[in-house]
Amino acid sequence: MRRTTISHFSFLISNSSEAFIRSQDCPRSLPFPIEACMEKTIKDALLFEKTKNGLTQQMMIQILLFICVPVFSALVLLLFSATYFAANDPHHSVEVYGAFAVIMLLIIALSARMNYHFYNMTRNKMLIPLQQLSMAARAIQHGNFNVIVDHYSDDELGQMCDTFRTMQTNLKSSIAERAHANTSRKILFSGIAHDLRTPLTAIMGYTEALQLGLGRTKEKQMQYLNSIASCADDLSRLIEELSLYNKLSTSRIICHPQPLPFSKVIRSFIAEDQDYLDSRKVHVTYDMDDSLIAMVDEKEFQRIIFNLLTNTIKYRDKDISEVRISLHVKGKYAEFMYTDDGPGVPKEKLPHIFEAFYRTDEARSKTSNGSGLGLAIVAEIITAHKGRYSAVNNNGLQLIFEIPLAEGSNTQ
Repeated sequence: MRRTTISHFSFLISNSSEAFIRSQDCPRSLPFPIEACMEKTIKDALLFEKTKNGLTQQMMIQILLFICVPVFSALVLLLFSATYFAANDPHHSVEVYGAFAVIMLLIIALSARMNYHFYNMTRNKMLIPLQQLSMAARAIQHGNFNVIVDHYSDDELGQMCDTFRTMQTNLKSSIAERAHANTSRKILFSGIAHDLRTPLTAIMGYTEALQLGLGRTKEKQMQYLNSIASCADDLSRLIEELSLYNKLSTSRIICHPQPLPFSKVIRSFIAEDQDYLDSRKVHVTYDMDDSLIAMVDEKEFQRIIFNLLTNTIKYRDKDISEVRISLHVKGKYAEFMYTDDGPGVPKEKLPHIFEAFYRTDEARSKTSNGSGLGLAIVAEIITAHKGRYSAVNNNGLQLIFEIPLAEGSNTQ
């Protein structure tokens, strides 16, 4: 009975836990149906608790039967033997019945002791852990994931408690992850609304001015039309970047890294855009290992460099920008560091700059022409390369990216 009941409940928890863990394999699919998993697990746990009292009674009856039936049989046998000997030897009947009474009392005392021992053993090894599981299940039902199930053993009940703890931990972390995803989604929608509203408001204003005849000269009309065209370009760029970010974040764009000379990819792109950089007064210096071969998708990595340069221009606090690019081997990775001489980012905000539409400076964000997606797109592309990224302040903002080296490349 004990093995069957525990195995059944362990199977229920295990199924819910395994389903939950499988959902964790695809974190980009958030929000996944946590409620369904929780509802099934809690329903099974509470159903089990409803039968717990009946199970306890059945166990106690089994213990009593296990002890009392042999004791009762022994007493009947002793009574029959005492009656038989007393009938055959009437002179010693008193002694026989006295001995029978003593033996009967000893057997009853021994059976009571055994019953007490079995009850405590069963209570400590099974009933208390089941009560903890029931309390934890009820706590989860009310959103509390901190009730501890501290039973540890190698039997079926211990395995069930281990499974329950794993499920409890996964539920807690996944709900926290979903809450973070919801917060990020709100920030994303707020950023989209903000960045769409600015050019749309300008377009509506210039259009209304033309309709009211405020642009009386051709020069003024062309100025308004050029402003409208510029705002339309901003909208088009924002929509394009939103589409790209969405595809990257949902893995609908797959990078195809190939073993390439990393420094050549960087130099060739910057050389192509040298006229643009000169017009924006951006000076780039290099410290790169030209022999380094890394796994790089050239097209996507050029997008990274473009976004980094755009970010430098957008947030600089002076007319001329100095950019330092270094590239060296770090273990099994190529470490690509991009450093500008801009104002940097407050330390507490550094971990968030790769999030979509995250604002490090609200006043500056309102005047900048960016979409707020540049570094978020960079982060997604680096992730698609199976790389890592981070940011520090080093006389400006320093962005550090680590890309896997090509197989067979030298490592340090």
